[in-house]
Amino acid sequence: MPFDKLIKERNTFWSTRKKNKVLWEVLKECCEADSDTALILLQAANMSCVEGDLRKVIFNGKNEYIFKIPNYCICDPVFERDYNEIKKKEEKIEEKNINIIICYRNEENKTVEKKIENVTNKTGVGDLKKKFAEIIGINLEKNKIRFLYKGFELLNENLLWYDKVENNSKIQCLITPIENE
Repeated sequence: MPFDKLIKERNTFWSTRKKNKVLWEVLKECCEADSDTALILLQAANMSCVEGDLRKVIFNGKNEYIFKIPNYCICDPVFERDYNEIKKKEEKIEEKNINIIICYRNEENKTVEKKIENVTNKTGVGDLKKKFAEIIGINLEKNKIRFLYKGFELLNENLLWYDKVENNSKIQCLITPIENE
């Protein structure tokens, strides 16, 4: 889908939400904000993610409402990249040790921050997910982990420097159990 059509689809989606308009506005702001801000906005509006991400959100008020948001409203599409150019840039980037703070919801649905040390700006996102899963004791074959940073999903094949993840950056983590087929 061309980007201009994507923007039109998003605008149509948000403009057609008539019932509970204030809550839909909060959800729109969450989709456009970085992960820390989105979490604060949800908590302030007495809302929470049902399955660990913004695709399904519940309002915990007098009447409970479940809001469903399509993926195209949450994340920008990933376009094919020229990996040769990225590789050239990577050679020029100086490797630095960094610490990462990963925010996630535990089994009691409480927000937890876990500091991950001994990684570098050239650590792969996939490797960071493995390290994180090992630290908190979850099985990647039974759970899907998504990392969100500044409103974008970090892709497994990217290195942290590519997404401008720096020392002491906060990454929001969404953990979803993989359903058995």
